Amino acid sequence: MHSFTSADAVFFDLDDTLYDQLLPFEKALINQQIELENSQIVPFYKQVRHYSDVLWKLHVKGSLNLEELRIERLTSACKDFGILLSKEKAIAIQERYEYEQKIITPFSEIPSLLKSLQEKGKVVGIITNGPVAHQMKKLIALGIDRIIPEERIFISDGIGIAKPDKRVFEYVQTKLNLTQSKCLYIGDTWENDIVPPIEAGWKCIWFNHRKRKPQTHHLPNETVTEIDELQLK
Repeated sequence: MHSFTSADAVFFDLDDTLYDQLLPFEKALINQQIELENSQIVPFYKQVRHYSDVLWKLHVKGSLNLEELRIERLTSACKDFGILLSKEKAIAIQERYEYEQKIITPFSEIPSLLKSLQEKGKVVGIITNGPVAHQMKKLIALGIDRIIPEERIFISDGIGIAKPDKRVFEYVQTKLNLTQSKCLYIGDTWENDIVPPIEAGWKCIWFNHRKRKPQTHHLPNETVTEIDELQLK
């Protein structure tokens, strides 16, 4: 039985939850002629995401700006894979990545899932980390902005708190006057999308399509590895 049934409000992460973030990233690598074996693409992507999450904490504290974060996550991951990446090349990859993100499409099941939840009377929203304009461009490209109203889209730079701080989830429930035990969050990364909602008293579903390993003792209410497993029954 899906946790949807006991939730009055369902919120989703954005990146790699509503769409396949690997696709625009891989296109950017190919465009900039980064030499990786096919079998290395997913591990490399995971490593970039790992560094992104680690460096995000420094960014939130103000000791690393966004451009520095984006450069360092790429150069660090490349170093792990035996590739020497210049700052200029890292910037070029990032620029191409942002271009590719303008033409992203959602996982095919997502629009109907969001609409089905709304039709069942659920409050449906987005909680994501990042700059407001940057994240909104993705939501517009995905067509999500035409399904979910702006007042239910929460972006870290806009609210002044970022995941994995559990206060993000407390802020959302207070803002929308929700009951924490009736709130559900769905996301792909353990530290940002599983630990904080549980700490805030929310239910959560781990969309673990990248086959990651749990990092703490926390237990999601459900784990799915395919997007169609999230369809309403």
